[in-house]
Amino acid sequence: MPDHNKKEEIHYFSSEELKKLQIIGLEMLIEVDRICRKHGINYQLDGGVLLGAARDGKFIPWDDDVDIRMLRKDYNRFCKVCETELDKERFFLQNYFTDPGYRWEYAKLLRNGTGFYRINQEMLTQRKNIYLDIFPCDNMPEKGLNKLLFNVECFWYRKIAYSPIGAVHEKNLLKKCVYRVLRHIPKEYFVNGFEALSKRISDGRTKLVRILGWGGDLEWKGYLYNWLKYSQDMSFEGRMFLVPVDYDGYLRYHIGNDYMKLPPKEKQIGDNFVTSVEFGDAIRT
Repeated sequence: MPDHNKKEEIHYFSSEELKKLQIIGLEMLIEVDRICRKHGINYQLDGGVLLGAARDGKFIPWDDDVDIRMLRKDYNRFCKVCETELDKERFFLQNYFTDPGYRWEYAKLLRNGTGFYRINQEMLTQRKNIYLDIFPCDNMPEKGLNKLLFNVECFWYRKIAYSPIGAVHEKNLLKKCVYRVLRHIPKEYFVNGFEALSKRISDGRTKLVRILGWGGDLEWKGYLYNWLKYSQDMSFEGRMFLVPVDYDGYLRYHIGNDYMKLPPKEKQIGDNFVTSVEFGDAIRT
């Protein structure tokens, strides 16, 4: 067994490992879809899996994870329903309430019996398994100072959540010192902050939504509420999953007008950098 408490070199996935990650990702997605359809919960494919579904109905060859989005009301219902509905022999729903060591504002569905060790996260005490990201989206102010202040609050809580990593691995000395101070703020502070932000603007009151605990220019600008509200079925890996009705508009905004074109070879890489991955008995040969 590798020592996961020490910083290690990046492990680059082999084609066989990528295929196994996609098989497990699809298994987790099927479980999410089963629960959501049974209980009338709306979700949508996001990121690489949405792009793969739109482009040719299957995983992008180099894709190494599965992302979905939900409006907050659906996300809250999903988390509640999973307490009794989730197949706990195979899966674990991880969020900052179910896992004391987990620090991110969004949830992950974990595949039990696996290991997934992100680079530079060796100090975190959360469970570390192969996962599917579940991103809740909340209404946000549409413009002006209110929008700016809302986004600044998101940034503030996100940096506190990230601070144990930044305190060790940030290269900029000034930022590293700031992270070393922020890491002493109790977890309850940013959890309560995110929870308060999620309740500030009720569902559907504005045209824009964002993931509170995720950075990037597009989250600061916001996504259209209607993209998340209205869904349709689309084939992905031989099964039907939910995507935005206006998936074309969403992908043009999220990726660009030429999203159907393959990127250059040097950009055909996954999103995750790990020190090691373990499949355990999740993949039976």
